[in-house]
Amino acid sequence: MGPIDVQPHPARMYDYYLGGKDNLAADREAAELLVDAYPATRVAIRELRGFLTRATAHLAGEAGVRQFVDIGVGLPAAPNLHEVAQASQPTARVVYVDNDPIVPA
Repeated sequence: MGPIDVQPHPARMYDYYLGGKDNLAADREAAELLVDAYPATRVAIRELRGFLTRATAHLAGEAGVRQFVDIGVGLPAAPNLHEVAQASQPTARVVYVDNDPIVPA
């Protein structure tokens, strides 16, 4: 039996950019190739995550939103959306939705 052929996966590449631990060598290599082609990738991903947390905190704390749906959630990234929402509004609820089979695994 030969070596397992592991393909890079966008969710694991996103995890890598955020400094997570749920990524493989193939993901890191592909992620660095993308950075070579588009140097702002790492900053863009972190800014996107920052916007998500700031917007959630504002919506939960200032606007009184109590229900959130996170579509295309990917792999868990700290802080999780429910943690951000519940820090401002303890009764807030978040539903996580993704159709990628590696996400719940």
